[in-house]
Amino acid sequence: MQSTRAGTGTIHTMQTTPCIIAEITTKSPETWTREALLYKECLYPVSPGLCQLMEIFVNLLIIICAGVPYSNNGGYRDLASLGGIYYYHFGGANAFTGADADRVKELDQLFHQLKRPPYVFTMACGGVLLIYACAMFALGIFRVPFRWPPVLLGEALLNLLIGLGYIPALAFYFIKQQETYNNPICTEREKLYKSKGHKGFECQFNGADIAGGLFGVLGVFVFILGAVLAVRAFRSMQELKKQRKNEDNNF
Repeated sequence: MQSTRAGTGTIHTMQTTPCIIAEITTKSPETWTREALLYKECLYPVSPGLCQLMEIFVNLLIIICAGVPYSNNGGYRDLASLGGIYYYHFGGANAFTGADADRVKELDQLFHQLKRPPYVFTMACGGVLLIYACAMFALGIFRVPFRWPPVLLGEALLNLLIGLGYIPALAFYFIKQQETYNNPICTEREKLYKSKGHKGFECQFNGADIAGGLFGVLGVFVFILGAVLAVRAFRSMQELKKQRKNEDNNF
Protein backbone atom coordinates (compact mmCIF):
# COMPACT_ATOMS: atom_id res chain seq x y z
CA MET A 1 0.00 0.00 0.00
CA GLN A 2 1.35 3.43 -0.98
CA SER A 3 -0.12 6.94 -0.17
CA THR A 4 0.39 10.09 -2.27
CA ARG A 5 -0.99 13.60 -1.78
CA ALA A 6 -2.47 15.65 -4.65
CA GLY A 7 -3.80 19.05 -3.62
CA THR A 8 -6.10 18.63 -0.68
CA GLY A 9 -6.94 14.98 -1.34
CA THR A 10 -5.14 11.76 -0.62
CA ILE A 11 -4.94 9.11 -3.30
CA HIS A 12 -4.32 5.49 -2.19
CA THR A 13 -2.73 3.09 -4.69
CA MET A 14 -2.25 -0.67 -4.33
CA GLN A 15 0.94 -2.47 -5.58
CA THR A 16 0.59 -6.28 -5.66
CA THR A 17 3.23 -8.96 -6.09
CA PRO A 18 2.35 -12.56 -7.14
CA CYS A 19 2.48 -15.05 -4.28
CA ILE A 20 4.51 -17.56 -6.31
CA ILE A 21 7.34 -15.11 -6.78
CA ALA A 22 7.26 -14.20 -3.10
CA GLU A 23 7.63 -17.85 -2.13
CA ILE A 24 10.63 -18.56 -4.36
CA THR A 25 13.84 -18.98 -2.44
CA THR A 26 16.84 -17.97 -4.40
CA LYS A 27 20.07 -19.88 -4.19
CA SER A 28 23.51 -18.51 -4.53
CA PRO A 29 25.71 -19.62 -7.46
CA GLU A 30 27.98 -21.41 -5.03
CA THR A 31 25.05 -23.54 -3.82
CA TRP A 32 24.07 -24.47 -7.37
CA THR A 33 27.68 -25.39 -8.19
CA ARG A 34 28.03 -27.65 -5.18
CA GLU A 35 24.75 -29.42 -5.97
CA ALA A 36 25.85 -29.99 -9.56
CA LEU A 37 29.16 -31.44 -8.38
CA LEU A 38 27.38 -33.72 -5.93
CA TYR A 39 25.02 -34.86 -8.70
CA LYS A 40 27.91 -35.72 -11.01
CA GLU A 41 29.79 -37.44 -8.20
CA CYS A 42 26.84 -39.70 -7.45
CA LEU A 43 25.85 -40.31 -11.08
CA TYR A 44 29.14 -41.04 -12.81
CA PRO A 45 29.51 -44.73 -11.75
CA VAL A 46 26.03 -45.72 -12.98
CA SER A 47 26.78 -46.36 -16.67
CA PRO A 48 30.13 -48.16 -16.12
CA GLY A 49 28.52 -50.17 -13.32
CA LEU A 50 25.67 -51.35 -15.56
CA CYS A 51 28.17 -52.27 -18.27
CA GLN A 52 30.21 -54.25 -15.72
CA LEU A 53 27.08 -56.15 -14.71
CA MET A 54 26.54 -57.01 -18.37
CA GLU A 55 30.14 -58.26 -18.56
CA ILE A 56 29.51 -60.48 -15.54
CA PHE A 57 26.31 -61.99 -16.98
CA VAL A 58 27.78 -62.50 -20.47
CA ASN A 59 30.77 -64.44 -19.15
CA LEU A 60 28.56 -66.40 -16.78
CA LEU A 61 26.36 -67.45 -19.70
CA ILE A 62 29.43 -68.41 -21.74
CA ILE A 63 30.62 -70.65 -18.90
CA ILE A 64 27.18 -72.28 -18.70
CA CYS A 65 27.04 -72.86 -22.47
CA ALA A 66 30.44 -74.58 -22.34
CA GLY A 67 29.78 -76.46 -19.11
CA VAL A 68 26.56 -78.14 -20.25
CA PRO A 69 28.05 -80.11 -23.19
CA TYR A 70 31.26 -80.68 -21.22
CA SER A 71 29.40 -82.46 -18.42
CA ASN A 72 27.08 -84.35 -20.77
CA ASN A 73 28.65 -87.63 -21.84
CA GLY A 74 25.74 -88.51 -24.10
CA GLY A 75 26.76 -92.15 -24.16
CA TYR A 76 24.69 -95.13 -25.15
CA ARG A 77 23.17 -97.11 -22.30
CA ASP A 78 22.74 -100.75 -23.23
CA LEU A 79 19.69 -101.38 -21.07
CA ALA A 80 18.37 -104.10 -23.42
CA SER A 81 21.28 -106.37 -22.43
CA LEU A 82 19.88 -106.53 -18.90
CA GLY A 83 17.11 -108.75 -20.21
CA GLY A 84 13.58 -109.16 -18.95
CA ILE A 85 11.43 -106.04 -18.94
CA TYR A 86 14.41 -103.93 -19.99
CA TYR A 87 14.73 -105.88 -23.21
CA TYR A 88 10.99 -105.53 -23.77
CA HIS A 89 11.08 -101.72 -23.49
CA PHE A 90 14.56 -100.90 -24.82
CA GLY A 91 15.30 -103.84 -27.11
CA GLY A 92 14.29 -104.50 -30.68
CA ALA A 93 15.60 -103.07 -33.90
CA ASN A 94 16.82 -99.80 -32.30
CA ALA A 95 19.05 -101.49 -29.71
CA PHE A 96 22.75 -102.16 -30.11
CA THR A 97 23.81 -105.68 -29.22
CA GLY A 98 27.04 -107.55 -28.96
CA ALA A 99 30.03 -106.01 -30.71
CA ASP A 100 28.01 -103.02 -31.92
CA ALA A 101 27.09 -102.07 -28.35
CA ASP A 102 30.73 -102.29 -27.24
CA ARG A 103 31.89 -100.27 -30.24
CA VAL A 104 29.35 -97.49 -29.78
CA LYS A 105 30.25 -97.20 -26.10
CA GLU A 106 33.93 -96.93 -27.01
CA LEU A 107 33.17 -94.26 -29.62
CA ASP A 108 31.12 -92.31 -27.08
CA GLN A 109 34.06 -92.22 -24.66
CA LEU A 110 36.53 -91.24 -27.38
CA PHE A 111 34.24 -88.50 -28.69
CA HIS A 112 33.70 -87.11 -25.21
CA GLN A 113 37.47 -86.90 -24.66
CA LEU A 114 37.89 -85.35 -28.10
CA LYS A 115 35.39 -82.55 -27.56
CA ARG A 116 36.55 -81.56 -24.06
CA PRO A 117 39.54 -79.24 -24.83
CA PRO A 118 37.54 -76.40 -26.51
CA TYR A 119 35.02 -76.42 -23.67
CA VAL A 120 37.78 -76.39 -21.04
CA PHE A 121 39.42 -73.46 -22.82
CA THR A 122 36.10 -71.60 -22.96
CA MET A 123 35.29 -72.15 -19.30
CA ALA A 124 38.79 -71.13 -18.23
CA CYS A 125 38.71 -67.87 -20.23
CA GLY A 126 35.15 -67.13 -19.15
CA GLY A 127 36.06 -67.73 -15.50
CA VAL A 128 39.04 -65.38 -15.64
CA LEU A 129 37.00 -62.64 -17.32
CA LEU A 130 34.18 -63.18 -14.84
CA ILE A 131 36.57 -62.64 -11.93
CA TYR A 132 37.97 -59.53 -13.65
CA ALA A 133 34.49 -58.05 -14.20
CA CYS A 134 33.53 -58.75 -10.57
CA ALA A 135 36.75 -57.10 -9.37
CA MET A 136 36.09 -53.96 -11.44
CA PHE A 137 32.52 -53.83 -10.17
CA ALA A 138 33.74 -54.13 -6.57
CA LEU A 139 36.25 -51.29 -7.12
CA GLY A 140 33.42 -49.11 -8.37
CA ILE A 141 31.28 -49.91 -5.32
CA PHE A 142 34.09 -48.88 -2.98
CA ARG A 143 34.65 -45.70 -5.05
CA VAL A 144 38.24 -46.53 -5.86
CA PRO A 145 38.07 -44.86 -9.32
CA PHE A 146 36.86 -41.65 -7.65
CA ARG A 147 39.92 -41.56 -5.40
CA TRP A 148 42.37 -42.71 -8.11
CA PRO A 149 40.95 -41.83 -11.55
CA PRO A 150 43.91 -43.46 -13.42
CA VAL A 151 42.30 -46.79 -12.49
CA LEU A 152 39.67 -45.97 -15.10
CA LEU A 153 42.32 -45.65 -17.80
CA GLY A 154 43.70 -49.06 -16.87
CA GLU A 155 40.20 -50.52 -16.99
CA ALA A 156 39.59 -48.92 -20.38
CA LEU A 157 42.81 -50.39 -21.80
CA LEU A 158 42.07 -53.86 -20.43
CA ASN A 159 38.47 -53.76 -21.68
CA LEU A 160 39.63 -52.78 -25.15
CA LEU A 161 42.17 -55.61 -25.24
CA ILE A 162 39.62 -58.11 -23.93
CA GLY A 163 36.98 -56.98 -26.44
CA LEU A 164 39.41 -57.38 -29.32
CA GLY A 165 40.71 -60.64 -27.84
CA TYR A 166 37.25 -62.16 -28.05
CA ILE A 167 37.53 -62.20 -31.85
CA PRO A 168 40.50 -64.63 -32.17
CA ALA A 169 39.12 -66.61 -29.21
CA LEU A 170 35.84 -67.13 -31.06
CA ALA A 171 37.70 -68.14 -34.20
CA PHE A 172 39.80 -70.64 -32.23
CA TYR A 173 36.68 -72.01 -30.52
CA PHE A 174 34.76 -72.69 -33.73
CA ILE A 175 37.82 -74.01 -35.61
CA LYS A 176 38.49 -76.55 -32.85
CA GLN A 177 34.83 -77.50 -32.71
CA GLN A 178 34.76 -78.06 -36.47
CA GLU A 179 37.89 -80.22 -36.23
CA THR A 180 36.13 -82.30 -33.59
CA TYR A 181 33.04 -82.81 -35.75
CA ASN A 182 35.16 -83.64 -38.81
CA ASN A 183 37.09 -86.29 -36.91
CA PRO A 184 36.58 -89.91 -38.09
CA ILE A 185 35.52 -90.86 -34.57
CA CYS A 186 32.54 -88.51 -34.77
CA THR A 187 31.55 -89.59 -38.27
CA GLU A 188 31.71 -93.30 -37.40
CA ARG A 189 29.70 -92.67 -34.25
CA GLU A 190 27.08 -90.76 -36.25
CA LYS A 191 26.75 -93.60 -38.78
CA LEU A 192 26.28 -96.20 -36.06
CA TYR A 193 23.51 -94.23 -34.38
CA LYS A 194 21.81 -93.49 -37.70
CA SER A 195 21.85 -97.18 -38.57
CA LYS A 196 19.58 -97.80 -35.58
CA GLY A 197 17.38 -94.76 -36.20
CA HIS A 198 18.72 -92.64 -33.32
CA LYS A 199 18.73 -88.86 -33.78
CA GLY A 200 20.69 -86.09 -32.06
CA PHE A 201 24.16 -87.52 -32.66
CA GLU A 202 24.99 -85.61 -35.84
CA CYS A 203 28.46 -84.16 -36.33
CA GLN A 204 27.41 -80.53 -36.36
CA PHE A 205 27.23 -77.56 -34.02
CA ASN A 206 24.63 -77.99 -31.31
CA GLY A 207 22.54 -75.31 -29.60
CA ALA A 208 25.02 -74.78 -26.77
CA ASP A 209 27.87 -74.20 -29.26
CA ILE A 210 25.89 -71.60 -31.19
CA ALA A 211 24.64 -69.87 -28.04
CA GLY A 212 28.19 -69.70 -26.66
CA GLY A 213 29.36 -68.11 -29.91
CA LEU A 214 26.56 -65.53 -29.84
CA PHE A 215 27.38 -64.59 -26.26
CA GLY A 216 31.02 -64.28 -27.29
CA VAL A 217 30.05 -61.82 -30.03
CA LEU A 218 28.01 -59.91 -27.47
CA GLY A 219 31.06 -59.85 -25.21
CA VAL A 220 33.05 -58.03 -27.92
CA PHE A 221 30.60 -55.13 -27.94
CA VAL A 222 30.09 -55.11 -24.16
CA PHE A 223 33.79 -54.84 -23.33
CA ILE A 224 34.47 -52.23 -26.02
CA LEU A 225 31.52 -50.25 -24.71
CA GLY A 226 32.98 -50.61 -21.22
CA ALA A 227 36.26 -49.14 -22.46
CA VAL A 228 34.46 -46.12 -23.93
CA LEU A 229 32.46 -45.57 -20.74
CA ALA A 230 35.60 -45.86 -18.61
CA VAL A 231 37.32 -43.13 -20.66
CA ARG A 232 34.27 -40.89 -20.37
CA ALA A 233 34.12 -41.51 -16.62
CA PHE A 234 37.80 -40.58 -16.33
CA ARG A 235 37.18 -37.29 -18.12
CA SER A 236 34.16 -36.61 -15.94
CA MET A 237 36.17 -37.29 -12.81
CA GLN A 238 38.97 -34.99 -13.94
CA GLU A 239 36.46 -32.24 -14.63
CA LEU A 240 34.74 -32.89 -11.32
CA LYS A 241 37.96 -32.65 -9.34
CA LYS A 242 38.95 -29.47 -11.18
CA GLN A 243 35.60 -27.86 -10.44
CA ARG A 244 35.77 -28.87 -6.79
CA LYS A 245 39.25 -27.44 -6.53
CA ASN A 246 38.08 -24.14 -8.03
CA GLU A 247 35.10 -24.12 -5.72
CA ASP A 248 37.31 -24.61 -2.68
CA ASN A 249 39.59 -21.80 -3.84
CA ASN A 250 36.62 -19.46 -4.15
CA PHE A 251 35.74 -20.08 -0.53
